[in-house]
Amino acid sequence: VTSNMLSVNNVMMNDTGEYICIVTSEAGIASTSVILSVVPYNITLSAEPSPKVAFGGNVTLTCSSEGGPSLNYTLVTPNKGNVTTQMLPVSNVITDDAGVYYCVVTSEAGTSSLNITITVGVSIVTNPVDQEVLINESVTFSCL
Repeated sequence: VTSNMLSVNNVMMNDTGEYICIVTSEAGIASTSVILSVVPYNITLSAEPSPKVAFGGNVTLTCSSEGGPSLNYTLVTPNKGNVTTQMLPVSNVITDDAGVYYCVVTSEAGTSSLNITITVGVSIVTNPVDQEVLINESVTFSCL
């Protein structure tokens, strides 16, 4: 190309690579380069209501993507293997459910993936309530 601009329309996977700009003049030669990385899909992986889950709680992982019509979704879990689905509900979460979950999207154009870390911990379901009592009375606080 003998121009100061290069446009690549309808970018494909094989357009990935290094592009070099070389400028020549009476004063000499200068060059610079840029790397183009092409990913087949823009993936979103969410954990609702949160990736921080209370022991015994519930979480739903949802994988979505902007792309062509023939997309295949796989959720890779730390303890359940590969699940061919876009949505994975996990009920009565235990510590073994903690870990890194991957969303893998594949089609003829290629493969893209994204991960999210699920943590499992203890949470307080019922907070103690402030109380005011007189001297010599009894008081009880509960916390679950």
